[in-house]
Amino acid sequence: MALRTDPITARRIERLKTVLHDRVRREIAVAPPLARAGVLLPLFLGDQGPGLLFTRRTDTVLTHKGQISFPGGQHEASDSTLVETALRESYEEIGLDAARVEVIGELDDVFTSVSGFVITPVVGIVEGAVGNLRLAPDEVRSVFLVPLTTLMDPAIHRDETRVFEGERYRIHYYSVGEDVIWGATGRIVYQFLKAWQQAQPAG
Repeated sequence: MALRTDPITARRIERLKTVLHDRVRREIAVAPPLARAGVLLPLFLGDQGPGLLFTRRTDTVLTHKGQISFPGGQHEASDSTLVETALRESYEEIGLDAARVEVIGELDDVFTSVSGFVITPVVGIVEGAVGNLRLAPDEVRSVFLVPLTTLMDPAIHRDETRVFEGERYRIHYYSVGEDVIWGATGRIVYQFLKAWQQAQPAG
């Protein structure tokens, strides 16, 4: 996929691909009652610079009602990989055609204690505009795009430590307007931003 963006951003995206390719990914073993899931981090390269697309879930979905999330869902037997899961679910939830997505890597698995999922986050560059999407009304209330420059602003980020079943978890919160990105999505965002920082060109 040819990157339709400025040369500096294009260079950083290429470095991001290398960062994601070279890193040692943390994988979590899954056994019942846990289940695997895949989510897509849709990275759009618009006029305002690169940004991540988030969904606002409806109050009628089975899990994480009304929360901010990335498009994705549970792995199915027909999915050959978690990447395929993330792409299939993204098409079902927001009408994002897999042909528009260049998958550039995966982040560490993330465990959700509430719903019992082990999530594999998949990073993908999306060709075209956000306006071309089609939302599944029973699952997604709306979507919104957040520039990476906004997510990188320390003023919108805070964290705290919680203990669950003897394990300590660091919870990240990103306040964007009236929306608060937290939970598993917050941890995934934090991971991605660390990789994005590593991809910063020198000089």
